[in-house]
Amino acid sequence: MAENKKQRLMIVGATIAYLLIGIEIIIMISPFALYFYSVYGPILKFFSSSPRLSWATEFFLPHMVFLDDPLILWISYLQILLVIGLVLFFSAAIPLYYGRFRKKGVVRISFYSKVRHPQYLFLAISGFGLLLYWPRFIILIMYVTMLFVYYILARNEEWRMQQEAPDIYEKYMENTPMFLPGEPGGRIYRLLLGRIKPKWFGLLTAYLLAIIVSMTIALGIRAYTVNQLPIVKEDATTLLSVFPRPDTEVTELYRTLKSSQAISDDLRKLQPNLAYIFPGDFFLTAIVTDEDRRFSEDIIERFPEVLEWHQHKFRGGIGKFFRIFYIFFKNLGTVETNYDVERIVFVRVTDHSENLTSPQDIFDLGKQRSAVMVVDLDSHDHQVLSVIKTSGRHKWGSMPMPTF
Repeated sequence: MAENKKQRLMIVGATIAYLLIGIEIIIMISPFALYFYSVYGPILKFFSSSPRLSWATEFFLPHMVFLDDPLILWISYLQILLVIGLVLFFSAAIPLYYGRFRKKGVVRISFYSKVRHPQYLFLAISGFGLLLYWPRFIILIMYVTMLFVYYILARNEEWRMQQEAPDIYEKYMENTPMFLPGEPGGRIYRLLLGRIKPKWFGLLTAYLLAIIVSMTIALGIRAYTVNQLPIVKEDATTLLSVFPRPDTEVTELYRTLKSSQAISDDLRKLQPNLAYIFPGDFFLTAIVTDEDRRFSEDIIERFPEVLEWHQHKFRGGIGKFFRIFYIFFKNLGTVETNYDVERIVFVRVTDHSENLTSPQDIFDLGKQRSAVMVVDLDSHDHQVLSVIKTSGRHKWGSMPMPTF
């Protein structure tokens, strides 16, 4: 009877774990699919509306601003682990299902000759790459949670294998590490928490410590990133260009705007305290405003598919779809200077009581940001092309988006 109860508890635990994995999938792919925000969106809105919880929706790495900093660039390149981890995950599935199809019992070939759970390891690697691509604090917490869920699932699988082939699998466990050669995780656990009883309490303690350590590292990375931002301050306004450029150019651009009577009047009325400087056709302006991008005639003539893609009715076929991303990756690491329109998006940054944020606190956690005006200038002679009063929303509605 006790054994049956234990098995039922294990099944319930595994079911809950798989549900958590389902939640992870929803969270992780949400940046790529607007529809998933119908599920994930209410969670983000709930957190962002709370003065105590809004920090969880913030980013700890740059997503919109291109920094020429060795550490940030090195961390950004690790995003490739998303693809590497997925390729290895599917590669590890081949010997696993081959062994099951041939009824070979315990699979001990390929990756399984080195570690007992390569698929969980490769999922963790892929998830880490995706975390670096869409680095919200809330996703970091979910990622660490998933690592512990993978551990629980792996232990559950090992318990079942010991029931099916006790002698063979126990010998396999003795000779093969669980996730990494040398089992560094197990050694650290035994050194710091090995005396804690019962085991579940030790595991809970390890989980809480992992959350604290990962959050501390993420906060440190965010503080470092903010210090590296190419900020220029004019009057009470913080100017931030998404591409590196001399401070003198940024200052000249802003003073040109201030010299326009119509724009200066609007600035006094709207009181923005942050301004992003984009190329008019920059692909991430949708993060800040829902106004359509400005494409040059040359770009439209050479790549007409960009208009279809921007209007969410892409009909260019799979080849043209991947061509867009090929052009993007081809230009990684370059400075965007060849464009026709300068777009300046003015933003009001406030606290939860609607008080304007001071310049030194403009990128603090938990602030409210709303675009109030978009000004387009000719990039050559700085003539004002358009002045648009915005809705305060962006392409994802009111979902909290990256701020740098």
